[in-house]
Amino acid sequence: MNISEPMGRVASQLKKFKEKISYQDILGILMGSFILALSIEVILVPAHILTGGVTGIAIILKFLVGVDIWVWYIGLNIPIFIMGYKFISKRFALYSLIGMLALTLFLRITQNWHLDLGINNLLLSAILGGVLSGLGSGICLRSKGSSGGMDIIAVIISNFWGYNFGSIFFSINLIILGVFLFASNIELTLFSAISMYVSSKVVDNVQTGSNLSKTAMIVSEQCTDIAAEILHNLNRGCTYLAGRGAYTDKTRDIIMVTVARTQLPRLKEIVFQIDSQAFITINETIEVLGKGFKKSGPEF
Repeated sequence: MNISEPMGRVASQLKKFKEKISYQDILGILMGSFILALSIEVILVPAHILTGGVTGIAIILKFLVGVDIWVWYIGLNIPIFIMGYKFISKRFALYSLIGMLALTLFLRITQNWHLDLGINNLLLSAILGGVLSGLGSGICLRSKGSSGGMDIIAVIISNFWGYNFGSIFFSINLIILGVFLFASNIELTLFSAISMYVSSKVVDNVQTGSNLSKTAMIVSEQCTDIAAEILHNLNRGCTYLAGRGAYTDKTRDIIMVTVARTQLPRLKEIVFQIDSQAFITINETIEVLGKGFKKSGPEF
């Protein structure tokens, strides 16, 4: 069997894809880096609360040695960037370099900002710091880049093994918390854990978006009528899948449709008005790309 021709077609198709540099992405990375720097220098460090990743390591070293966070941050990122450039796309490496330099600059600028936010509670500081740091990291990731540090490691792990970013961040941060426990005390370590947990959840929400959709699989004898109502009354496309009953051994169509959460009650109403014996399974869909939903595009 000659496979050279199909392989040649695949290679030709691969050459058509080119990573594009977008100023909107760069602006997003700059904004995310600034928010992250603000959360670190204005909220977390004054409260002696740790943030995650390389920044957290830099904070520990600052507490122990006294050298500024931004100096440690840029030094620790050098080996990570070498690895990131090797395993991830050149655009992601470029964007992450911009993010790292921007975060380093913003950490330097904001380190002497003494803003009185009126927060004298460590728990509130941990939550607010976690929300802002997660928001900053999430904006950078949505902009197809990162602020450097553990974001690069998280993308590599996610690409190879499929784990979500929040889970990767929190797992790495558990190790950092163990180190922080020896440099600080149990109370501040626990508040730092709260901040990191909040940050990991915000990263996932920002990176995937909060508009979760629902995907339904509908088994019915009235598939044609149901599909017509979905198309004309819900204005959603749907797909017929071929199925065969294990008990009856009969073939039948199965409707697959993805709808917004607000459309789900109406979908069920349509299905059961047409066929009260219909069978529906409904799953939560984290992200939907394509016509009628979010615009599709390459990432990382």
